[in-house]
Amino acid sequence: MRKLKATLGLFVAMACTQAYAQNSYNITGTAEGFDGTVVKLTAEDKTTIDSTVVANGKFQLTGPLTVQVASLTVGTASENIILHENPMNVEYKMATVTSRTGEATERPSLTIINDKEYELMKEVNDSQLFEIITMMAIALSSDSTAAPRDSMVMLYTTIQERNKVLQDSVVRNCNDNYAAANVINQFMAREKTYAELKPLWDNLTPRVKESGIGKKLEATMQKLAAVGVGSIAPDITLPTPDGKELSLSSLRGKVVLLDFWASWCGPCLAEAPNVKKVYDKYKDKGFDVFGVSLDKESQRDAWLKAIEKHQLTWHHVSSLKGWECPVAGLYNVTAIPATFLLDREGRIVATNCRGEKLEEEVSKLCK
Repeated sequence: MRKLKATLGLFVAMACTQAYAQNSYNITGTAEGFDGTVVKLTAEDKTTIDSTVVANGKFQLTGPLTVQVASLTVGTASENIILHENPMNVEYKMATVTSRTGEATERPSLTIINDKEYELMKEVNDSQLFEIITMMAIALSSDSTAAPRDSMVMLYTTIQERNKVLQDSVVRNCNDNYAAANVINQFMAREKTYAELKPLWDNLTPRVKESGIGKKLEATMQKLAAVGVGSIAPDITLPTPDGKELSLSSLRGKVVLLDFWASWCGPCLAEAPNVKKVYDKYKDKGFDVFGVSLDKESQRDAWLKAIEKHQLTWHHVSSLKGWECPVAGLYNVTAIPATFLLDREGRIVATNCRGEKLEEEVSKLCK
């Protein structure tokens, strides 16, 4: 993370000065001493886009630019890349890797050489990885003392803010770069509303909008528009912990916080005391909470224990399908915690309200 600020300007400047030629990808690579090694290009859904084998220490992959977010695998090494019109050069060779114990070992390594799209997205993804690791650490420390948990939550928040600065710089300064659309779709759409994303979309060039990544972003924005502020919240019907069906619409007439969470989500559990405080204060004034868990069937016991342990005494439902929960897709939830605040008519009035902001918004609706 310490290198984030120093490298941000460099990567943004490099990535924004590309010239593009044709609507096909062209990947050439060297792999001296690895003849016969399989080279594969795989889409996000794990389907194979293209493949070949190393011959005379070299390989090449070319094809139409119909898919852009992909994984390039050579032998036992792989890298996530964005396919684009410019030639991409890669190198596969043995490299020295040092373990945490200081032991050095030789293993195959794949290097993407001076590719601006790759370098930019790698910086964003590496930053996001710190956030994910910290979130997992918070979850694993759920039974620890308050002080370490509080420190982890503060670290998580700091990392989040740094990542937002990086993402914002990429999107605003690289509007003719596929990485900009990918950052909006993969990261910013988790937190921002349709109204907040619309100017960023409008700022992208027609070339980016019409690309595969651009089309994916457009579809995401259409989903966000359906669950944006001012829209009537789509109804939800899912099983409660005791197996009965419960619908979101059954709470019509109340101010409702639709809360997507999971027992394994550290930041969700860190926010739970605040939600409980607001619930206890306003439940007699017509405030309620409709919790949708993204736990899996194998995590059912953990879900129920989390409800009991943290005294989450409001409505709970779950398909127990994890991220495959159809409701998560309906609300375009790709990261948790994610919340939608509904007025008494079931209209979405705010999203992702946390901390003091939650009570501030609820107090307005429960007068």
